[in-house]
Amino acid sequence: MKKEEIIQLFSSRLDPPAHCYSEKEAAIFRAHVEARFGTIKKVLREPYAQDVRADVAILDPAPGRPFYTLVTIGMGAFVMDVPQDLIDCELERAELMFCLPSSWNPEKSGDKWRWPLEWLRILAHIPAEKEMWLGWGHMVPIEEPVAKNLAFSCMLLIDPVAFEEAASYCEMPDGSIVNIYQVLPVFEDEMKFRQAQGTDALLEIFEERLGRRPLAVLDVSRRSCLAP
Repeated sequence: MKKEEIIQLFSSRLDPPAHCYSEKEAAIFRAHVEARFGTIKKVLREPYAQDVRADVAILDPAPGRPFYTLVTIGMGAFVMDVPQDLIDCELERAELMFCLPSSWNPEKSGDKWRWPLEWLRILAHIPAEKEMWLGWGHMVPIEEPVAKNLAFSCMLLIDPVAFEEAASYCEMPDGSIVNIYQVLPVFEDEMKFRQAQGTDALLEIFEERLGRRPLAVLDVSRRSCLAP
């Protein structure tokens, strides 16, 4: 029996992760995803987790939305400890998303296809595991190539580009807000530019030189927006 099969066999007997949505919260968030992003085709359940369970909803391409959308469900159950000067900005809870081209196969095995899903889960566990917070403009370095021939250096969190502003947050029954950030893989020179000039400046360069499409939907063939 494979390791993944063993984990799936026994995961239902394990205690739930430390931070979970209530049934009502989970239902509200899923309803928000379907209202703002599209119909959920499937939810890939994370079989084992101690802090949060980072399930990933898959939304198929549709008319007017010619790309896959992957959204985490579970990260937002953890309340992050944000800096004191941002305490009134409602940034304590978050979920993440990736937009993938229609030619992608998000359910297929292998690094070529699975790395966006795996990185959503890696990022989703960082706040609870590392006792830190993630929000708009934050970057997380990539220590090893995500897949063969892909030279991205870090993951940058931005607002969902292909959707209206109201899609980027979901209000829970207690009045708290779960923010939704899109994951954008960037190259080393882009990472350094963002560190020096800020996220807004980098996104402006993106649109000026590459257009909006590579921001909205992952493009693994793109060059750096700073390339001559």
